[in-house]
Amino acid sequence: MNPGSHCVFVTGGSGFVGRHIVRTLRACGYPVRMLARRTPQALESSVQVVLGDLARPESFAAALAGASTVIHAALTDDLSHDLEATSKLHKLSAEAGVRQFLHLSTISVYGNQSDGIISEETAPLPSTDAYSSTKLKIEEALRIRPACREVAILRLGCVYGPGGGWWTQGLLSMMARGKLLLVNGGAGYANLIHVEDVASIILLLLERSNPSFEIYNVTDGAPVPWSRYFAAMEEISGHTATVSMSVAEARDHARKWLRPSLPRRVFRKLAGAPLIFPLDDRAIDGFASRAIYSNEKASRVLGFRPAYDFESGIQSVRAERDSSARQLASQALA
Repeated sequence: MNPGSHCVFVTGGSGFVGRHIVRTLRACGYPVRMLARRTPQALESSVQVVLGDLARPESFAAALAGASTVIHAALTDDLSHDLEATSKLHKLSAEAGVRQFLHLSTISVYGNQSDGIISEETAPLPSTDAYSSTKLKIEEALRIRPACREVAILRLGCVYGPGGGWWTQGLLSMMARGKLLLVNGGAGYANLIHVEDVASIILLLLERSNPSFEIYNVTDGAPVPWSRYFAAMEEISGHTATVSMSVAEARDHARKWLRPSLPRRVFRKLAGAPLIFPLDDRAIDGFASRAIYSNEKASRVLGFRPAYDFESGIQSVRAERDSSARQLASQALA
């Protein structure tokens, strides 16, 4: 396939994952149109920005003309609107002649499996978590009514890497303000995927003909204990920022601090007690889980081979942080 003749329309292109996807597509020669509410800063000039709102299809519908693939990585401001917005995007894509619709979902649609090997054959579980529930409803809508000729669901693991994201910058920001819980000492498994490898599997899907509907788990296939991941984040942050608790202790801590009373907040402040971020039940169960989310199908069908293992992935985060620190120091001296 000649990438230059294969226009790709990306929603969420200014987000953590989307930015890396857009950058990789352009590096490989794909013309890219990116849906955004406002023109992003530091954007490559060759990327065509479509100013619009996912919740208002009339603001971007015309820009779908001529696109071969839609990569849907965006969320609306209100999760309750995401199902309708995605369904409209999918319908409009098909009407515009888009061949391929790639939707970024999450392994959290499986629920918090306590252990075992989780494959695409494992039945998803309904969740009270709005994000997971919405993603599962979107998947079901795409499965029942696949309008485009090729629809693929990518169930992403915990996406990390340089340039932001919840599992890197989000955790590091929290570590700067307080301490994070290690449930059961961090013995549960982190099923990770480097952000660059998300872009890589998308390239594999772009470069081949695919079935009318398919689902892939997207992880690096080599889970590590959360204790190891958080230790790496602590090393990058430069200080100890975790507290180990059992599941029972974590639930007790949540009862006290998820919605603390005013007297309790005042007492903590006066006592100078450290902030230990509480977790809700779903997060506690997730961090305690020793389930392994297999990428065997993506490896077998697509030839997916993650470029980043845990060590090289963490090094990419560390390198970016070091580079940013040097830039700040240079600016201070200028």
